[in-house]
Amino acid sequence: MKSLRFLLLLLIALPILYSCDTTTEPDTVETPVINPGGGTYTAAQLVTINCTTTDAIIKYTLDGTFPDSSATAITYTQPFTLTSNATVKAVAMKDGMDDSFITTAVFYIYDAMTRVSAGTFTMGSPNNIGDSDEHPQHQVTISNAFYIGKHEVTQAEWYAVMGTTPSNFAGDNRPVEKVNFYSTLVYCNKRSIQEGLTPVYTIGGSTNPTAWGAIPTTNNATWNAVVCSWNASGYRLPSEAEWEYAARGAADTPNYTYSGSDTIGDVAWYEGNSNAMTHDVGLKTANGIGAYDMTGNVQEWVWDWYGGEYYTTSPATDPYGPATGTIHVIRGGSWDQDANANRIAYRNWGSPEKGEPKVSNERLGFRVVRNSH
Repeated sequence: MKSLRFLLLLLIALPILYSCDTTTEPDTVETPVINPGGGTYTAAQLVTINCTTTDAIIKYTLDGTFPDSSATAITYTQPFTLTSNATVKAVAMKDGMDDSFITTAVFYIYDAMTRVSAGTFTMGSPNNIGDSDEHPQHQVTISNAFYIGKHEVTQAEWYAVMGTTPSNFAGDNRPVEKVNFYSTLVYCNKRSIQEGLTPVYTIGGSTNPTAWGAIPTTNNATWNAVVCSWNASGYRLPSEAEWEYAARGAADTPNYTYSGSDTIGDVAWYEGNSNAMTHDVGLKTANGIGAYDMTGNVQEWVWDWYGGEYYTTSPATDPYGPATGTIHVIRGGSWDQDANANRIAYRNWGSPEKGEPKVSNERLGFRVVRNSH
């Protein structure tokens, strides 16, 4: 009787046993590891992201959004440098496997930019020195403090925002070069968005660079009409006056010929010592505000349209250059220029789509500023 009962129970249970789903669940990709971990740092950090799952693809963001769905997600291919606050989130993916858990590291970096106090300085050159567009020498007041990059924007910084490497002289810590004026606007707004700041530039009614279309390689009237919101919190190019004020160490004394010294080799990579190439940023002596390479290494785009006689009519307070123009001001001298072209007061210019006429823009980069108020 007991045997019969057992048999009946077994017959009842068999359909249940055989109805169970025996499909094997996919494995989960290992969680990526961000190194170094989040924290507070007083210098730029080179960040690596690793995953122990073979052939996994890693995606990450710098603005705290989820990398598996964010439009700002970047595919990790090489280490990148953080020079400002960022929330790094990373996920690893592989076909046939579940995505990894998302890992997060929050970085607070306070040494990438230096603060420049408001003040008044002497801009330009005396009439017996320099070129005519450096005259007349005149007093300029910068009414608001600002932060300026201690270094020119590096290739690693550019790659972290733009996902490309345009430079001829490869090296993460070398300044990015071969960038036109239009591309610096894209970089500034993209980086601002990544870091949760208010973008500075508006083109065609939008502050989102994805709405602007491809970066022009020919002169473009729409991009030339870019609007700069000077009170926004995001990254931007310095005005020409802000650049010269910072290059002079935010002071008239000492009145150095080059940024930080009267001896060019102390502060600059130029044609006399560069071996015909750029060099890692920050290897020469800093100037009075702690900024490097404001003389030499690469020339730097600034905001202003160029005007050869602008100094005769420019405002005494916060000049931003002519209202319109065809070429933008370039400052700072470069690795392949002589000592004269590396003077603080020296003014150069280039078309926004390509840079200087008749030369390669392998000498042309930039640095960024942010408002302090």
